Amino acid sequence: MPALEELETEAIIHAPLAEVWELVGDPRRLADWSLQVVSSEFCDGADTASIGVRFVNHNHDRGMTWSTSAEIVRFVPLREMAFRVDENWLVWSFTLEPMGAEQTRVVHRRESPHGISDWAYAMTEKYMGGTAAFTRSMRDGMDQTLLRIKKASERDGRPSASSRANGIRRLHTSRLVLDVPDREDAAEIFAIVGDHRAVAHNPSDYVSDLQEATELIDRWLRHWAAYEYGYWCVREIRTRRILGYCGTKRMHINGMPARNLIARFHPDAWGSGYATEAVKAALERAGAHAEDGPVVARVRPENLASRNVALKLGLRRDPDMDVCGPDGIEEVFTDRLT
Repeated sequence: MPALEELETEAIIHAPLAEVWELVGDPRRLADWSLQVVSSEFCDGADTASIGVRFVNHNHDRGMTWSTSAEIVRFVPLREMAFRVDENWLVWSFTLEPMGAEQTRVVHRRESPHGISDWAYAMTEKYMGGTAAFTRSMRDGMDQTLLRIKKASERDGRPSASSRANGIRRLHTSRLVLDVPDREDAAEIFAIVGDHRAVAHNPSDYVSDLQEATELIDRWLRHWAAYEYGYWCVREIRTRRILGYCGTKRMHINGMPARNLIARFHPDAWGSGYATEAVKAALERAGAHAEDGPVVARVRPENLASRNVALKLGLRRDPDMDVCGPDGIEEVFTDRLT
């Protein structure tokens, strides 16, 4: 009975709770949201969802097709729907919380109260690339599930700026959580950009007080609202403290559109591999916005640590894009096909 990591993701949806519940309270609609489920149907003549009702999911992934049986184990109308899959023992759930008359917080979880069945573990190791890889794909799939529900719920199909910034709010790695910034994070961000060691290669980025750090976060949030991606706060899972920030920002370099990559961490976190781990996750998410230009890492020549991170992430030296920034010459690494 191998143990398995529990997963959770959430979204703020700009729609009334009752309308969102119509989408997530009936498991027969899973195929509309899941990347893996093709269709679902109730068993034993059931026609409405309730505790104890059984259903079958027909799934497709990585060229394979299979079916699973499930039972609804928690069901509170307008609040929660959870079901347990017989074959792997995992419990999947949607929990809803009203955030005023026109907003709903949706939390999507994968729970493993009894671990994973030996059969499912063996199948995952043999056909799904291993448990760790499959867990990463499930986490991404959960984010995409909420994104689909969000788009369907926000009736005009064009969420407001604040809605976009509060869509998919988290990325996960084995040691880190990447969150969309919040003004309440200003003090921890100030502890980073207000430390001369953290900005030694780019002293123009130094922030002198908490108010300036708050204004910096406000700029990040405006970018999120406009483009649906941006800079993430990077937290250590174990302590929940902010270790740094990273992500991409839309801009122009030498007259060409690009997504500027940044990774800045508190000196206490240096040498841990956190920067590479966090930026890799951020770049995977940023891949959905390739139309905004290549990813560009601007590195001061003496900043060997940042150079190494760029190379580890597969970026290539691109001298044609070198620029002179506010702190001097910046060597550029990109994913541009030259």
